[in-house]
Amino acid sequence: MKKTLVILGGLLFGVFMLGIGQVIAQESINLSLSQSIDLALANNLELKKASYQLGNAEIDAKKSEAGNWLTQSNLIEREKELLLLQEKDQYQQQKDELLIQVVDEYFQLKSAQKDIQLKEKELELEKNILGEVTAQVNAGYKVDLDLLQQGNDYYDALFSYENTKQNYQQYLMDFCMTLGFDANRKFELATINIPDFKEISLEQALQKGRKNSVELQAKALETELARLELEKTKVSDSSKLDLNELENNLAMAQLDYLIANQDLTYQIQTQWQGYEQKKKDIGLSQQNLKQMEENKAIITRQVKAGLRSEDEQLSANIGVLEAEYRLISSIRDYYASLLKLESIMGDLNKGEIQ
Repeated sequence: MKKTLVILGGLLFGVFMLGIGQVIAQESINLSLSQSIDLALANNLELKKASYQLGNAEIDAKKSEAGNWLTQSNLIEREKELLLLQEKDQYQQQKDELLIQVVDEYFQLKSAQKDIQLKEKELELEKNILGEVTAQVNAGYKVDLDLLQQGNDYYDALFSYENTKQNYQQYLMDFCMTLGFDANRKFELATINIPDFKEISLEQALQKGRKNSVELQAKALETELARLELEKTKVSDSSKLDLNELENNLAMAQLDYLIANQDLTYQIQTQWQGYEQKKKDIGLSQQNLKQMEENKAIITRQVKAGLRSEDEQLSANIGVLEAEYRLISSIRDYYASLLKLESIMGDLNKGEIQ
């Protein structure tokens, strides 16, 4: 009997602990942008695979370096250096793209949440107007055509609201997938703050971009390989045609370097100009939100005084929600532009993302 009670007690304790665990698992967490990035970098399977591939490339490079002591071949050494450089660039690009994706999906989700609030208020307003038009038609002040038109407006608002909710669910699934999160995990996105604008001069962007560009480093190595190949052929018994071909290869490699440098300069200049504009857009969005909030406050006082209708109050609320939505979109565009610029500069730093 005693043994039975012990077993029963153990089972009850296990059920109790399981229940506690489920409650804890269902507790909602406040997820910041920085935490989202950390989760994605830690959990993304493709990035983990790329990390192992880079590790193997580094191991191969060390093996080749040890074996190259026997041949002392500068050509082989440069070829291996180029392969390792390309592998490092591929990994860094994949990491940068993941970081940019996480930030964009985070703000996409915040925008969708605000859009649901906006569409809900628009639906409420259209429903109110539909009720008013129906009453006016019944009283003979309006005709059935007016009711039909307002009915179409109401159902357009309803479909838009339902579509927005559906889009949100898809964005949520995408975000959880990117983070390696359980889709059933409950979380709330942290409050968005206006970012502290990072000052980057065009000269600084160009200087860093050229210094850190793996593309330019690769083109420089390819030029060196073409030069070594030409020198190797000159000391061997090769035809003049072979030499001419290798001389052409060297000239093309040098031109490829200049073209890559030209393309990089254009990319940085274009992205930098876009970044400067995105900073201004946030300021304009803030001004618009301030104006909408002031307008809402005025209408609220007038409604209390009986000078404005409830529908006008609702319209003012919609104006504020629209302005808030635009501000979130402006911040999203700002981060997209900043991170893209820093990626091109080879200077993307997760720690600067607020």
